[in-house]
Amino acid sequence: MTMSDQVTEIAYLPLKAGLDLESGDAKSAWEDAIGTIVKQPGFKAFFWGKQIENPDIVQIVVDWESIDAHQTFIKSPSYRPFFDNLNQKILAGPPTLFHVKFPVLESGADSPFTMPVTECVSAFFSPEHSEPEYSEQFTAFRTHGIKIPDVEARGMIGGWSVEGHTYEDAEKGSEVDGKMFAAFIGWPSVDSHLSFRKTEEFKGIVGYLRDGTKGVRVWHVAFQQYNK
Repeated sequence: MTMSDQVTEIAYLPLKAGLDLESGDAKSAWEDAIGTIVKQPGFKAFFWGKQIENPDIVQIVVDWESIDAHQTFIKSPSYRPFFDNLNQKILAGPPTLFHVKFPVLESGADSPFTMPVTECVSAFFSPEHSEPEYSEQFTAFRTHGIKIPDVEARGMIGGWSVEGHTYEDAEKGSEVDGKMFAAFIGWPSVDSHLSFRKTEEFKGIVGYLRDGTKGVRVWHVAFQQYNK
């Protein structure tokens, strides 16, 4: 797999209590926000869904031609009314936003975001940890994983966040600066993923995913794609 200038924006949006984004005024405000994003130069694709384990958080995934394209939108006149709309009608607090550089997938490869359920993995590392070394580990995890007979995972991708991240240091008992590798894997259902985690095949390859990490978070999202 090769790299390109394309970057993927990942954002976690805390929702106002009891908000339903698929009905009423909240739906209109949400559709207006999405409509603004998809009209921006450099926009490529938009996915969104609630985190299944944390349904008060909406997660969005936006593919941009480059990080400059997204930053140009943030600096544009349309951004302030876009954000005010979200802040007043949707958000319960500040969103969390970062960018990930994914390798270019092979032609015809599945996208994890188009599967019924997407496993989301955030792996945290110390600042000095070798990025190429862990990228090779993830490639090995992916290569061995897709060869397992009858495995139901589809569209496995992963990449380093452009921005730095903090993680909980068990020894210090506090948040420390580090970096993050984000991975996404498509599944038919949450149960299919949880069942796979109990298999000997998973136990044989999970070391590739966990070795060297300072912490790992895993959750699921049933994404839907916005089509213009």
